[in-house]
Amino acid sequence: MPIVSPASYLRVYEPLAAFSAAERSRWQRYAAAGPPSRRVGSRRERVVSLLAAVRPTLDVADESAFVQWIDGLMFICPWSTQLRVWQSALEFRAVLPDRVAEAFLPRRITDPAEVELDRWKSRRPALKVHVQSCTWMVPPSWFLLFDPAERSLVTGDTAERSMIYRTTMSLARRRAARAVETVETLRATSTDAPTVEGVGDLARWLGSFHPQSRVELDYDGLVDLLDDDMLRRDSSVEDIVEAVGALRRGRTDLAAEAYERVLVRWRPLQARESAS
Repeated sequence: MPIVSPASYLRVYEPLAAFSAAERSRWQRYAAAGPPSRRVGSRRERVVSLLAAVRPTLDVADESAFVQWIDGLMFICPWSTQLRVWQSALEFRAVLPDRVAEAFLPRRITDPAEVELDRWKSRRPALKVHVQSCTWMVPPSWFLLFDPAERSLVTGDTAERSMIYRTTMSLARRRAARAVETVETLRATSTDAPTVEGVGDLARWLGSFHPQSRVELDYDGLVDLLDDDMLRRDSSVEDIVEAVGALRRGRTDLAAEAYERVLVRWRPLQARESAS
């Protein structure tokens, strides 16, 4: 199996009603055929992403998805792997000097991807990416969407070992909106106030989905880098919630301390990325 960097994932599962009639039929057939489990599907999706990096065209008919059943209702999270790979490649090039970017992702690869991506956006303006990923860590802004009580932890010597947070879209949007309001208020009064990066982008992304969707944060491959005790003691969600609450009270000192605890917790894993 190809070697890929361990990553965390933020996924949105939309109800079947959010899709077109043709897509609903396809996803119903897909679910009836027995889709892979979350763990197996996640590993398979990472391998597919490597193949997508060199594929010049997109065929959404071949897409796979994660499927959840909640209270008898089907929720779908399409992988959209090809779209995500192309978007990541273009974003990666955009933040690097041309000479450096050309060494990693030459234009002979990214230019056709950009053309194909634009073509698909024009043909399907409602096409959405249901998955965000981050290698070697969990972005602090993702923790804002959840409550500590929404954690599901499986430890021990098992193939299902995992750390997952799940919530409703309404709760996730409410929490993101509260954080955005807090950040904007602070920016209006102080340029030195600590903030959580990416909150506005995250809120806008959530706003593009069906209001009855479900949101999932999956540590996925990161659990292989953390022992059971580290997973049990991980209080990143609590710390970020505390940071936002402190900001709302004007206690920027306490907010900075709570936010720093999250950064310190994830620095060892980020250091492995630099060393790899």
